[in-house]
Amino acid sequence: MHHSNRLYQKLIFLFYVILVITISTLPSSVIKIGQLWKYDKIIHFTEYLILGFLFLNCFSPFDYLPKVVFTTIFFVILFSGIDEFIVQKYFANSRVPDYFDWIADIFGASSGIGLRYFIGFKLK
Repeated sequence: MHHSNRLYQKLIFLFYVILVITISTLPSSVIKIGQLWKYDKIIHFTEYLILGFLFLNCFSPFDYLPKVVFTTIFFVILFSGIDEFIVQKYFANSRVPDYFDWIADIFGASSGIGLRYFIGFKLK
C-alpha cells in the first residue's frame, strides 16, 4: 500500500477548518450581507463540499479504502454538528442553530468526499 505524508494537503485542510469555525463565530449581522441569506443552504452545502473534498484529500488515493471513506464521512458529520449546534450556540453572537443547515452541511460534505474519491479513483 502506498503511503505519503501529504503535509501540504493537511495544512490546507487545517486552514479551511479554522476558517469555517471563524465564520461560524461571526454575528449574524456580519454574515447576512445583502441578499446572501436567501442562499443560506447553498452556501452551507458549498462550504462543506469543499471541507469534505479537502478532508479526503489528506489521504493518498491509494489509501481510499471503505474504512477511510466512511471514517471521513463520520468525522465530517460530527464536525458539522459541533459547528452548527455547539460553536454557533455558545460562541457566536445572535446565531441560531438550524437542523436544515446541518443537513445541507452533511450533503455537501458527503458530495465533496464522493467527488474527491472518484477523482482519486480515476487517478489510480
